[in-house]
Amino acid sequence: MNINIEYGGRYGCASTYHQLGSVAQELREFEEARRNYQQALDIKIEFGDRYSCARPYHNLGSVAKELGEFEEARLNYQQALEIFIEYGDRYSCASTYHQLGNVAEELGKLESAKANYLQALHIWVEFNDQHSLGISLCNLARFYQVTQDESLLAAVSDIWGMSLEEVRQLFEQVMEMWDDNSGDFQKN
Repeated sequence: MNINIEYGGRYGCASTYHQLGSVAQELREFEEARRNYQQALDIKIEFGDRYSCARPYHNLGSVAKELGEFEEARLNYQQALEIFIEYGDRYSCASTYHQLGNVAEELGKLESAKANYLQALHIWVEFNDQHSLGISLCNLARFYQVTQDESLLAAVSDIWGMSLEEVRQLFEQVMEMWDDNSGDFQKN
């Protein structure tokens, strides 16, 4: 990074700050991660690179969520989502919708959580992203177990093209698997 700074490559520093933020986040050094993501964001804003601001906003949302700052997380995820939508990056919207669902659930806004989780599922089905569909399935099964919201089963049924009973059985299997393997189910 010092080379970028020395030779006037300030824009190149944004990527380095972002990577430093990722490393700090992995190390669970959340305040350091936040500072680095914010630096990356500030540089991208300074250079008018609006689309590239979406990732730092998303990551700032993740850091805030880890720190239990759910309203701050929601605001950052919402910023990221607006940019992804503006630039037509539908696939990137999915993980942000999923995280907005987590945050809404933490804030006790279950209808909003459900809507966001379902929006993410719809996009992952559309893109046939098997890995993300698995995560979504586990999360939706857990959410159903918590809420017992039958309309969730109907919505998943519509999105996945399965019967209500097939979705119910699938959710039960997922929850049994989690109970057998971990004894506890965490939100993803």
